[in-house]
Amino acid sequence: MSNVIYSCYYGSYLAAVAAALHLGHLKEFDREKIECLAYFGKVEVDRLGWLYFIGEDEKGRKIYIMGAKKVGKVVERALKGVARIYNMGEEAVVFVDLLPYGNFLFSAGCFLLERLKLKGVGDFFLMMGIKKSFGKLRVLVENIKQSG
Repeated sequence: MSNVIYSCYYGSYLAAVAAALHLGHLKEFDREKIECLAYFGKVEVDRLGWLYFIGEDEKGRKIYIMGAKKVGKVVERALKGVARIYNMGEEAVVFVDLLPYGNFLFSAGCFLLERLKLKGVGDFFLMMGIKKSFGKLRVLVENIKQSG
């Protein structure tokens, strides 16, 4: 049985949404529900690389989120390498790098929120970006759920 780690730049936006989709806590784009997710917007930059347990799915897989900036592929190789070292098999970890699921609106929102600390306008762009990529994100998560 594998564990699933959803990762994005900060680990608290797309990763939190993907984990909520995976666990059935979110079915459609809903701004209010997204803003209430446990770690949404709450993972600090100094906690990049930390794993946050979100829940367990119906197949018993543990679901985590993590921030990895732009090194998701490196983190994935490292995790699979560690799994091999401990004879767990590479399939023990499903690492999902969500960086490709961001878009200009999402990136602009993150920049405004995280770098410039402009909450109102940052939230607006961030949510518009999430809304724009929500369908693709949902399909990805469904594929991951079916594959395990």
